[in-house]
Amino acid sequence: MKNLRLLSALCVLFPALAWSNPVHSVWSNSPMFVADPVGGFRTATKANCAFSWTEGTGYAFANATATSSTGDLFEFQFLSPTASTNSGAIIGNWNVTKNGVLVCGNCSGSAYGLNGGVGSGFKIYVSGESYHLSGYVTSVYNY
Repeated sequence: MKNLRLLSALCVLFPALAWSNPVHSVWSNSPMFVADPVGGFRTATKANCAFSWTEGTGYAFANATATSSTGDLFEFQFLSPTASTNSGAIIGNWNVTKNGVLVCGNCSGSAYGLNGGVGSGFKIYVSGESYHLSGYVTSVYNY
């Protein structure tokens, strides 16, 4: 009977311990710049960005859209991790679209500076520094 109780307790506690890594969610609607190889760096006039990840794992979500001063609409969509996340970065493969057309598919990149808090800057770089989006963090939820 004692063994059964011990086994039951371990079954309940093990998942709780496995999920105890810090979880982060960072949002932004305050852009700075957007860039691509054709147009270079331009001021971003509006953006919506959402990042969510579990630290030390491969569990992550990122999606960011931004409109440039020339009216081009960019979208950065995180596909899959290539490294474990940490407190402020998501590293992996991304799709980048410009005006709805895929311009960089399954390209390596990262989002970083995500742990600076509200008002701090963050950056996304994909395919080296070919594609870029930067902005200011407007909301942070950590648990």
